[in-house]
Amino acid sequence: MMPTTQVSRRRSSAKVWTGRRAFVVEAGPALLLSLLAVWKGLIPGWRVLNTDFPNYYVVARLIRAHYCLDRIYDWIWFQRIAGKFGINQHLVGFLGLTPFSALPIVPLSGLPVLEAKRIWIVFNIGMLAAAVHLLSRQTGLSYRRAWLITLCAVIPLRTSFLFGQMHIFVLLLLVLAYVCHMRGREIGSGCCIALAAALKVYPVFFCFYFLLKRRWKALTAALAGTALCLLLTYLVNGPGAMRAYLFQQLPRSLQGESGNPFLPTLTSSSALFHRLFLYEPELNPHPLIFSPVFYAVLYPVWQAVLAGVVLYRMRGDFRPDEREALEWSMFLCLLMFLSSAPASYQFVVLIAAAMPTISALLNQRRWKVAAVYFFLFVAACNIRTIQFDRPVSILTPLFYAKLWCGVALIVFYCALLKPLVGDRRADANALLRSPVFTAVAVVICLWISGAIGAWSHVRRTRAGEPVLADGSDAAYMRIGPVATDADLFYVAMLRDGYRVLSTGRALSDRYPEREPATSEVSFATTRSGKDVWVEAVSAGTSQLVHFVSGAPAAASCRIRDAETPAVSSDESILAFVRENGGHGSLWTVDLRECDESGGAVPMRVTPLSFDVRTVSAGANNTFLIAAIYQGKERVFTVSARSTPKLLADGNGALDSAAISPDGKMLVVRELVSERWQLMSLDLSSHVWKQLTYGDCNAYTPSWRDDRALLYATDCMRGVGFATLAWLRVER
Repeated sequence: MMPTTQVSRRRSSAKVWTGRRAFVVEAGPALLLSLLAVWKGLIPGWRVLNTDFPNYYVVARLIRAHYCLDRIYDWIWFQRIAGKFGINQHLVGFLGLTPFSALPIVPLSGLPVLEAKRIWIVFNIGMLAAAVHLLSRQTGLSYRRAWLITLCAVIPLRTSFLFGQMHIFVLLLLVLAYVCHMRGREIGSGCCIALAAALKVYPVFFCFYFLLKRRWKALTAALAGTALCLLLTYLVNGPGAMRAYLFQQLPRSLQGESGNPFLPTLTSSSALFHRLFLYEPELNPHPLIFSPVFYAVLYPVWQAVLAGVVLYRMRGDFRPDEREALEWSMFLCLLMFLSSAPASYQFVVLIAAAMPTISALLNQRRWKVAAVYFFLFVAACNIRTIQFDRPVSILTPLFYAKLWCGVALIVFYCALLKPLVGDRRADANALLRSPVFTAVAVVICLWISGAIGAWSHVRRTRAGEPVLADGSDAAYMRIGPVATDADLFYVAMLRDGYRVLSTGRALSDRYPEREPATSEVSFATTRSGKDVWVEAVSAGTSQLVHFVSGAPAAASCRIRDAETPAVSSDESILAFVRENGGHGSLWTVDLRECDESGGAVPMRVTPLSFDVRTVSAGANNTFLIAAIYQGKERVFTVSARSTPKLLADGNGALDSAAISPDGKMLVVRELVSERWQLMSLDLSSHVWKQLTYGDCNAYTPSWRDDRALLYATDCMRGVGFATLAWLRVER
């Protein structure tokens, strides 16, 4: 038998050895992961502008300059404004983002964009450190272990710093909400949820969590805080931006159509069900089964069942214990993997679920279970959906590896959180309070409401026959089609920016002097197609460049500070819009003076009371403008020597007017039930007729001939990501 002193010495040496081993096992990987985050995320994000941050920055600049923000979700207008602000970014856009999400960048908007991004990266580092500190204090995990868990979210952290995203801020708010929730500070928890929901929508669903837990103060604070954020956004961004987001952007985003809904690399179940059951001639020409009914029934079933299973495992009251921490974490994971279009950086918020869960398992000495969870967390953060080029088949769901990791996390929580015997006995006297009843009721309600919404959407999104369905130009978006005797011209969003294409070929391919950062966002052409005026947007300016038979004409014919051109019917006058602080005016140039002397002087046509948005050629050398006058957007006819005359007025806003070649029919697009639809007006009988009816938008109509229209549509595509279509107009 060993002496007591010898046993104590061995135990002491064992503790020292265990501490050294823990340091090597935890601190070593944490250091390597931190170096990886700096190398792949911080350094390139510090040096290069990249995407995402310029989107917030442009809107912040617009707010600072007191612009009207009703067009912040217009891809073309947004790109033009970004160029005028000197942002050399090929593609910028604000689609799917809340108007409130630009407000945190307003204090930085007075700086150059790259400097503003660098300061935002520093803020993000501070917010991440604050989130880790709070979680460490709340869960009892050591800082070393807390940072190891955090840094294992390699791809979310890398993309957050690289793109200058907003989700680390959301992570901090969710962590604050969790800490306040566990410490009984309901009002603080609800306010943090409201702020997070104003930045990114999905945290607002924590209101259902508060409702289930009967945390009435937290629920009231969340709802009141959300209302205050909406009011602040309304006051700062204006009613136009709020209306565009709430009624045009948000519903399409909830349907998974904030971007390409068929993108194979998307994590969401929405993308999976889109690929399996919905048809789009370019993006998804061969679904497994083309059945909108299957989509409308099965996709909501999927969402409802996952939500019902999670709610079945949750208690109906609040107790500040480890089970409550696990239930909060499970609900957060549910929101992540029910999201309609999650991006890689969005999964950084899983850190707020991982730390409480791992802490609870370690406290229970369930080492193997903690290891399994840690593996699922790392996989859910870093595994990407496998990209495949093969046609959709019954094996397609297997490629959505990230989605299945998320489902595995939810199943893990459900297996971990078995209903307590005491809870069942307490609820046995009241059927309506039983977990089974709650789960079944939630499943049925979510399924019915989701199916009705999905079916209402997909049954009304049939587009016309696509003009370009083969995708040979590899464009993300096509808009502004114009048919000429020579070719079909349109504007395409390509990987390297916007280009004016002539049946797949860029006009500027023969233009070696074009700046690499130049975007071509609009154009005007003669009927022959030999003369084309292209709006070229580069850092700080927007100018019209004249192309003759595909080659640029003399540089002296360029017109600076000009956009949205249109050529008169006799091809002698060029009209364009010139903006000042977001307020547009119509100007004209005599092209004969430009050709002869190169010194044509633009003349203003419209008075200050008209805010001109679009212009097109009318009959007899007149022009048609869509302009906001006396608070409403309508269509006017205008010539060089007369004031604008009202031509068309509708129940909603009107723009993008196009007159038929015989001058008898006018086509415009009108905002009908918060969707842009094509409308025709017989100019002799003054009879209106609606031409499109989809739960989607139509853009930029033009006449191919007297009976056929070309236009762009985002039906069955991401909102704003339009392609070309045509329809026949009956007279």
